[in-house]
Amino acid sequence: MIVDRYYYAQLNKQEQAVYKAFYNGLMAHEDVIPIPIKGQLSKEVFNKIFRAMTRDNPLIYYVNQSACNWATDAFGHTAICPQYFYSRETVRKYNRNIENAVNNLAAQLRLTEGTDYEKEVRVHDWFCKNVKYDFKGADMDEPARVVLSHNIVGVFAKQKAQCEGIAKAVKVLLNAVDIKCIVATGEAEASGKKEHHAWNVIDIGGSPYQVDVTWDIGASKGRIAYDYFNVTDEIISKTHSFEDEMPKCISLKDNYFERNRLTFRSRSQLIAYITQELEQGRNKLYFRIDGLFPKLRRSELAGMVAKIAAGGQSRAVKVQQIPNEKVGTYWIRIY
Repeated sequence: MIVDRYYYAQLNKQEQAVYKAFYNGLMAHEDVIPIPIKGQLSKEVFNKIFRAMTRDNPLIYYVNQSACNWATDAFGHTAICPQYFYSRETVRKYNRNIENAVNNLAAQLRLTEGTDYEKEVRVHDWFCKNVKYDFKGADMDEPARVVLSHNIVGVFAKQKAQCEGIAKAVKVLLNAVDIKCIVATGEAEASGKKEHHAWNVIDIGGSPYQVDVTWDIGASKGRIAYDYFNVTDEIISKTHSFEDEMPKCISLKDNYFERNRLTFRSRSQLIAYITQELEQGRNKLYFRIDGLFPKLRRSELAGMVAKIAAGGQSRAVKVQQIPNEKVGTYWIRIY
């Protein structure tokens, strides 16, 4: 297991000192936490440190940020008074359950075996098969559910969470097997609507990649989607914007489609792939068209697939398409 604190490294020395003191106090479930700062602690600085600490340390899931208070005495000493969602005993119980769940998953998914890429694929696939997005996880009429859905407890106890809980749980699993993983936050646009969102930046083989497991869960209906698995800044920025500065993601070496030779940059390459798959009796195709490829209309692609599937015979062929034109991926089923 690695200690992976990207956000801590972005703070100045005084902020890092407050981060450490605050972290140690929260881990001990203290009611009053003295911090090494002279004078007033501004709300802006507090929020910056709190955000850094909870993204670096998903096991701090039991603190109510909006209800934390701090005060400075006449001598300039400042202390934070946190409010906890759960009692010390409840946190211990949850932590034992989380530890057992992580250990069981590490064994089940064989996360001590294979390359970092192979481990990452297994973790991604487990989420897509087993974790559901909690559409009611932001309903303030159910505050307990909101807390669970935005933290790792939702994933490991209920296998249901919102994006923040999913991204934090991905970090916990990958950090447990020594893979660096950052919880990234910002906005994502779907159906013309921008919403606050969380995903990951994962280091594989020394190169960082953008990974949105939540969006791949949403696309994994009867299949496993890899639309947002190890993509570049250029690709993900078509739908996502970052709240903080992240490591530059420019490589596609360990992108799912690149690794499996499913990225096509010419019409002839695509036709050869479709023909080969159909000749081998496969009726489900999943591939990515590179941005350099001349843009194909959906009807044109369906016509191309149907023509190849018909093999020159006058028979009807039905083609189902699930395209993601933002990232250039296409899932096709032929009847």
